[in-house]
Amino acid sequence: MKISLNWLKKFIDIDQSPEQIEQILTSTGLEVEHYETIESIKGGLKGLVVGKVEQCEKHPNADKLSLTKVDIGNGELLSIVCGAPNVAAGLKVIVAPVGTIIYPLKGEPFTIQKAKIRGEVSEGMLCAEDEIGMGASHDGLLILPETLAIGTPLANYFNVTSDVVFEIGLTANRGDATSHLGVARELATVLNIELKKPTQTAKPVEQLSTLKIEVEDNAACARYSGLVLGSITVKESPDWLKLQLKAIGLNSTNNVVDATNFVMHELGQPLHAFDYNAIAGEYIKVKRATAGEVFIALDDKAYTLKGHELMIANAQENMCIAGVYGGKLSGVNAATTKIFLESAYFSADVVRKSAKTHGINTDSGFRFERGTDPEMTIIALERVAAILTDIAGAKIESEFVDVYPTKLEPFAVYLRKQTIQKIGGLEIPDQKIEQILTGLGIVINSSEDNGWSLSVPLFKSDVTREIDVVEEVIRIYGFEHIPLNKHMRLSLNYKAESNERLMLNKASSLLQGMGFSEIMTNSLVSDKVYEVKDKLVYMANPLSAEMNVMRQSMLYSGLEAIAYNKNRKQTNTHFFEFGKTYLMANSQYFEKEELALFVSGNTTGESWEQKQKPVDYYFLKSIVNRLCVALGGDLKCAEIKAVDAKDLALFDIKDEVYFATINWTMLLTKSADKKFALKALPQFPIVRRDLSLVIDKATEFKAIQSMVQKANIKNIMAVNVFDVYEGKPLDEDKKSISIGFELYDEEKTMNEKEIDAIMQKLIKQFEQNLNAVIRK
Repeated sequence: MKISLNWLKKFIDIDQSPEQIEQILTSTGLEVEHYETIESIKGGLKGLVVGKVEQCEKHPNADKLSLTKVDIGNGELLSIVCGAPNVAAGLKVIVAPVGTIIYPLKGEPFTIQKAKIRGEVSEGMLCAEDEIGMGASHDGLLILPETLAIGTPLANYFNVTSDVVFEIGLTANRGDATSHLGVARELATVLNIELKKPTQTAKPVEQLSTLKIEVEDNAACARYSGLVLGSITVKESPDWLKLQLKAIGLNSTNNVVDATNFVMHELGQPLHAFDYNAIAGEYIKVKRATAGEVFIALDDKAYTLKGHELMIANAQENMCIAGVYGGKLSGVNAATTKIFLESAYFSADVVRKSAKTHGINTDSGFRFERGTDPEMTIIALERVAAILTDIAGAKIESEFVDVYPTKLEPFAVYLRKQTIQKIGGLEIPDQKIEQILTGLGIVINSSEDNGWSLSVPLFKSDVTREIDVVEEVIRIYGFEHIPLNKHMRLSLNYKAESNERLMLNKASSLLQGMGFSEIMTNSLVSDKVYEVKDKLVYMANPLSAEMNVMRQSMLYSGLEAIAYNKNRKQTNTHFFEFGKTYLMANSQYFEKEELALFVSGNTTGESWEQKQKPVDYYFLKSIVNRLCVALGGDLKCAEIKAVDAKDLALFDIKDEVYFATINWTMLLTKSADKKFALKALPQFPIVRRDLSLVIDKATEFKAIQSMVQKANIKNIMAVNVFDVYEGKPLDEDKKSISIGFELYDEEKTMNEKEIDAIMQKLIKQFEQNLNAVIRK
């Protein structure tokens, strides 16, 4: 969920830095995953200034270029080569001096540098609108008004705005924080500052609508409110509204839809606008679906209803899956002049079941599933009506419709001071507790020596018991204030770590030492990434269509992490992850412990000491081999491959990626079975002998290793390949491989006769078993 700092400032006067706000929100349970600064124009036009072309003449070496002298107000004229057809002396233009970073409409940002163009020095750039991301035109320079002062920062003239947007990983129990108002309430309570709630002046009703509303299922829809607005002009939204929605990642649709989205993200109350002319019989009925009905949604898809869905229907047909998705025929369009605004309180369970059944994820469903505030329905209608009056010329044509047969009451809770002290292990001053409770919207009905009688608002749907209120108080007060003392018991495990944990820690340390970073990814993925689906483990109630199966391979979740990093200019990605994979076979479920490794980009970071080298299969193989040997296993525990282009395309990854998976259970077993013995350092010389073999191209090095093992020669310490050659004069199906052997005798210095005997035995093995030809 995205939260705009500028938007928050409409509710609270806050001057804390983004870093401080991130810490505050995360400490209260609203984990900030990351935040970023965004600008109304990418790059914020930083460094660009107003300049005046003082001189302009033709380039001596290029017909289509001009040499200019430009004044930017620093006391010196800049020499700039320009190719624009409309450049001329006397014009006020946009200048990018040397060092300015340009953010073009298309392509990557680049830095302006001093250069020679066709033999003439250029100390900057005169800009067209597409070159600075302000428009699509490249017909010539963007000419500025004569009245602008030379040297004026361009950002000031175009009123560039900036904002900080926080990405919050909202948990399922925090329905109270699904809006800017909710997040502002948290900050106001922690900082003990005033929360400014939005207020609207009621507009007069100009004529009364004859719309009738019936709610058939009050358990699924406890409150249904609405308002009719006429004289509407559906058009493009004003810039302030488009920019505010853009900041939180929403594209503008039209002024009516944008206004409902704006209020939903501001107050947390989903709204839906129906084209009034599509409401057959001027009648709305909130009812359960009939199993087998087909509903055509806004995305033109046909959904076959199961019968449990709550529907908004007119006298003839369904218009909306309540709280989830609107219908194609009742949506607002360019011809709409009259609308019915819906603002309701739907059951979280009903909305969640409908959304999961049909795999539909919407911003409104996100909020209804976490629980909305039944007291916000009319307030939200007033807010959106006021906005549409201003931006769409709307006129109110009905009283507020409010079907609310049984008013929902706040949760009654008695909070004892003793409970806070017992659970939190600390004494919080009464005044501070009352400030926290009031700040969170909890009403203190009475205060006694032992505690407080409280009414907890319905927007805090997960706070229904005393222990819940205690948690609210302590999380706002700060867990860091809880002292450690002799009266507190810590549940710590002082037992020696298991061999599996020790091995995992050792593997992590080894990989980190080799430049790898550990990742933790979701074990739920989409079945779309798998071509063969018969062995997949499907979720009975998936969170979304993108997480409907347990991963059969760790590849795809790792590729997602690589794509995320590459999109943020992190090109050298060396990752590892411990996790499980899952499959179904013969109606049984199986899971396997694995260690996955991913490499992409270069083997090392940028350095003056050595040239960068791209990763390849053999780079990853050497890493896996070193790891397996260090842990007491071998390469038989691992599979290594280059990732297929079609898999990379799923995540829009352009670079090569190599992937290895290690059967962790097998590696642990091999490690447990392997006996390690200490050996003295070599006392006698180690002898090196080399062989060059011509063998079939398809023969792998492991076949040679196998032959060496079968020869059972105890004096061989190491075998390695130091050269491979393919090409003339060798046959096309042959290759030459050069192998180094290290020989050693623990008891004496080896003589030539012994060494030759060993090498002849090896040559015989290679000739007989691999049809090798020994190169002399």
